[in-house]
Amino acid sequence: MAKARKGKSKGSNSKGTGVNGSAIFLIVAILVLVGIYWVKQDPNWSKELDKITSTITTPAKKPSDTVSSVKKANQSQPSSSGTTKTQSKSVEPKREKFEENKLNAQNGLVETVKTNKNLPVYTEDDNYYYSSSFDFTWPAYTQNDAIVEHAYYTLRYNEKTEQADWVAYTLKKINLDNSKFKRTDNFREDPDVKTKSAALADYKGSGYDRGHLAPAADFGWTKEGMSESFYMSNMSPQEAEFNRGIWKKLEERVRDWARSNNEIYVVTGPIYKGKGEKIGKNKVVVPDQYFKVILELNGKEVKGIGFILDNKKSSKDLSAYAMSIDEIEKSTGLDFFPSIPDPLENKIESTYNYSLWK
Repeated sequence: MAKARKGKSKGSNSKGTGVNGSAIFLIVAILVLVGIYWVKQDPNWSKELDKITSTITTPAKKPSDTVSSVKKANQSQPSSSGTTKTQSKSVEPKREKFEENKLNAQNGLVETVKTNKNLPVYTEDDNYYYSSSFDFTWPAYTQNDAIVEHAYYTLRYNEKTEQADWVAYTLKKINLDNSKFKRTDNFREDPDVKTKSAALADYKGSGYDRGHLAPAADFGWTKEGMSESFYMSNMSPQEAEFNRGIWKKLEERVRDWARSNNEIYVVTGPIYKGKGEKIGKNKVVVPDQYFKVILELNGKEVKGIGFILDNKKSSKDLSAYAMSIDEIEKSTGLDFFPSIPDPLENKIESTYNYSLWK
């Protein structure tokens, strides 16, 4: 078997390679010369040549270079107002700062609305959470006080005077508009007074009316409330002409205010200047005066007013007896509406305007 031959193929030699290379070079040179000749015939040949040269010699841009060029354009691009836009690096921190301030405001750390620091601000949206508290209408009290809670009013009973120091309740327009129950006149002792309340017999032959502190007409919308208003713990010995005169007029006016203001809070009670006359077996003390405090928290017209009337006949206008709640606190030693925040309480209780009540 013959061995295969090593080495180059039969037609391959160095001399043949040199001849072929020279022929190719010559052909390329002729084509270049022809191309240059035709390019020179175009008057814009130099510009086109520059474009071709630039395309061949300039390296392609990296993606990062493209982003940088966009940022530079944004840094100096004028806005429609003629001012230069802030570069992108400064926009982002400002947005973050705004979000931080917004978050802090939600946490109560930043004041976002300028207000008069000397006075509280009221809006229609204020819901006065404290007014929903079960004891909101009550004056300040202690665990030793004889607090008697009925379904429609609350009182603090005083065994020494055999009547309430105060009676507190809420009066609403919607309830007054639905009044349908008439007076029951079922005067009776209060079963919830542990030390026993005054009795009906204490008033018999005394010459004094069994005057309501919380008037029966305020509870005419409910049968139970009407009945509760005749407990003897809600009675106080009043001069007949006072009870049926200016005191009744004030009670009617308060109901009018409840209707015009939708909802008000009422606290009323007796005032003693001296030892006072006593009536009946239980020695019920006859008050020298009576107070009534009214508070309204309906939206922007937050207001309060008080009255002190002598336990006797009067033909004066009710406005003559109007005063601030602070003045009544001084006369009674009571602290009204203690759960209200101090700035609001001070504003309400230190001033009054009778003309606002209508």
